[in-house]
Order: sequence, then structure tokens, then C-alpha cells
Amino acid sequence: MQALDGVAFALPPGALVGVIGPNGAGKSTLLKVLFGIVAPDAGSAEVLGLHPRRDRAALRAQAGYASQEAALDPEMTGWETLRLFHALRGLPGGERRECLAVMVERYGLAPFVHRAVGTWSGGERQRLHLALETLHGPRLLLLDEPAASLDPEARRELWSGLAAWRDEGNTVLVATHDLAEVAARCDRVLLLQAGRVRAEGAPAALVAAHARARAVFTLEQSLAPGDGAALRHALAAQDATAEAELDGSTLTLWRDRHPEEGEPALAVLAAQGVACRGYERHPADLAAAYVRLTGSPPGTPPAAAGRGRGAGRGRG
Repeated sequence: MQALDGVAFALPPGALVGVIGPNGAGKSTLLKVLFGIVAPDAGSAEVLGLHPRRDRAALRAQAGYASQEAALDPEMTGWETLRLFHALRGLPGGERRECLAVMVERYGLAPFVHRAVGTWSGGERQRLHLALETLHGPRLLLLDEPAASLDPEARRELWSGLAAWRDEGNTVLVATHDLAEVAARCDRVLLLQAGRVRAEGAPAALVAAHARARAVFTLEQSLAPGDGAALRHALAAQDATAEAELDGSTLTLWRDRHPEEGEPALAVLAAQGVACRGYERHPADLAAAYVRLTGSPPGTPPAAAGRGRGAGRGRG
């Protein structure tokens, strides 16, 4: 299955970059190409001045990669696992205890670090995985959904840690669906869709270029084509700047801004005889830009569309 199709971009050092897009868009494959795990079918990549496949050893001495699932020995304790990886990386033995103590503190491992990893929660294992990939102080960190198993507090701590890592002059690429944190923390956003770069830039720039406020109405039932056309016409008459989209029983109304008082669209629905179970309002934020660009909320699979030849195969 084609995963990447002509992806081209360059990133400055010392940046925190959010890689976003629907499931299957190619995010995971992109990180694997950059770390030398997957070779592209065509084209090339240069990471820290190195070729990811030809210079794998040199690259891995300067970069870290954490996938969605960590392969950890369930019978070893967290401390034993850290000691093992420290030795495997060939790091100075005399600095081992101090280095491991820093990792335990940074990732909040102290309450369970001396227990067998097999007894840990998914979020706790993900913290350990990140610690293992940053033992050597990499200049580049590639993370695939690092916060997927974390509770809200641990997720905030993770993103704070990544921002601090960036502030020390390192570069971090994070494949994620956590758009609120991307908007708040990231310097740049890379939006992939169907293996291609759909948009790239600072979060605020993407919001300014692509986002509008949206109100999402859940209708009692789907409308016939004629009824849907009549409803869209009535909504446009009520607000000429609004754009209405119907998808089954979901009506999305895009606007430059929401009315300050009430929801006038409800009166239009009632006048058209359309029953509404409820609605939600969303601001013009990165999530709105995402929906406008991809046509779907974060975390949904892409449309089953044909894909052309490009660089890389696999799941996104």
C-alpha cells in the first residue's frame, strides 16, 4: 500500500514540529524513513547532514525514535531496562547512575521504576520508552503518538518536556492527533493527507489561512437531496457569509465568527421543518483548519481513494 507520495520539506534546527493528518496519511512511515527504518522507493532524505540508511549508526548516535508500541521485556524492572539500554548505547559507565536518575526524574518513573515492566500501564511504558530514546541526549527526536496512552496530566507534562527539549536547541518531530497541544506548543505543523503534504507552516498561519468557526448540528434524520438544497438556500439567505455542508444527519455551518447571542440557524431549521437533536460550536482554531483541509475530524481514516506512485509503503 502506498504511504508517501512526493513528500518534500525542510526543517530548521531547534524546532518542535507537529506532524498531523488522518490515520493512514503516512505520518508513521515518514518518521521511519527519516530514521532509516524504511527506505523510500524514490527520492532521498538528509537528516542532520546524514543519509538515514547509509549512515544509520552515525544517525542513531544523534537521533532518537519512539514508535507507538515499545518492545520491552515484561520481566525486567524499569531500572534494569534503563541500565541495559545505557550499556547497549555504549554510554560512559561512570555516568550511568546519574544519567538514569535524571531520566527517572524527567519522565516521572520513580513510583514504579523498580517494578517489573509487565505490571506497568500503557502510559507508564510509553514514558519508559521515551526515556530509553533520550538517554544519549539526541539532537533530533522522532516520536510517533507519544501521548496516546497518557492521562491528561501526563500528556501536559510530556509536551512541556518536549518544549524544554526544543528550547535547548534540539529538533523534535511528533506525529500526533493532539491538535490543541500542537497549536499551543509547536513552531511548525506538517499536515499529511493521502501521503502528501497538504499544508505546512506555523499553527497560527494555518489557522489564518484555512480555519473558520463552525457549528455542527445533529439532525433527527438525513434529508432528501431536495430538502437539503432548500435548507442550504435558506441558511445562505439568513447569513450570506455562511457555508453549509450536509453529511447524512450532520449539518456543519461554517462562518467567519459565531453570532454573539443565540443561534439563528435553529430558527431556519425549524422554519424548514427540520428537527435538530442538538448542536456544538467550535472556534476558528487548528482543529477547524484540519477539518477544512482534510474533510474529517482528527483520528478518522482517509477516504478510500486511489494513490499514485511515491516514496515509501506501509501504514501511516
